[in-house]
Amino acid sequence: MSNHELYSPNTSQHRSNKETNRLTREAICTALVFLIQEQSFSKITITDIVKRAGVSRTAYYNNYSSKQEILVDLVDSLIFEINQKLLPYTNELTGKAKEPQKFIKVLFEVIFQQRNIYKALQSAKFDHVILDCLNEMMLSTAHDKSDENVYRIYFKAGALYNVLLKWIQSDFAKSIDEMTKICLEVYHTPMSQE
Repeated sequence: MSNHELYSPNTSQHRSNKETNRLTREAICTALVFLIQEQSFSKITITDIVKRAGVSRTAYYNNYSSKQEILVDLVDSLIFEINQKLLPYTNELTGKAKEPQKFIKVLFEVIFQQRNIYKALQSAKFDHVILDCLNEMMLSTAHDKSDENVYRIYFKAGALYNVLLKWIQSDFAKSIDEMTKICLEVYHTPMSQE
């Protein structure tokens, strides 16, 4: 038997544990999103979450130490998804949109696909974490870390955050195409000309 064969069962078991962990975390996150739609975040208990998720308290505490940690996990996964979907429309060197129209439209499509999560974050008064993550995401892709550029990044992240927040608060009243058009008009209009 080769060394490779000796380690195969352990590797398989490790992958199986990782997959179980991922599925448990996903079930817990999904349960919390549904519960937030039914009651205020402050009234949701760990018992409510584990019952809705169909997991044990031990499984819960193996993955999370608080309800807030679940929300942070949700935001991280949302920002990761946004990054992945926007990558084809982003200049790798500058971090800027190389195709602004497609970039903005894809951003709104991703937000709309995950709208229940965004609404849950807002209901839990946790939407400010989206801004923190946007700042981090935009800073991480910027090669220019000068003070001026950092302020520029925060300015853009804040604007984007507020537009997304308004859209969420309106219960997505405007279509993705309408939001894309609005953002493109703002994107192409210098503030001094407004």
